[in-house]
Amino acid sequence: MEYSNTIDGLDLEIDYLYDPGEPMVWTEPNGDPGTPGYGPSIEILAVYTILKDKNNNEVTVDILPIWDYDLDTLEEEILESYES
Repeated sequence: MEYSNTIDGLDLEIDYLYDPGEPMVWTEPNGDPGTPGYGPSIEILAVYTILKDKNNNEVTVDILPIWDYDLDTLEEEILESYES
């Protein structure tokens, strides 16, 4: 999935996986104990932006490996977009 945003003056395209979670189940239909469930989550795979190379050509670059940004905050922001 993709999410677009501008952060620190960079126009970003964020590729991520979304897991909607699983609701808690007290007991299974056959009487077995249920499962505790878990909430939704996001896994960020790549953060793309357009930068210029040494020849002034625009190049799309994955900056995730070197990006100094709080990914937890970004994940929360993406999750909130599912709630609205």
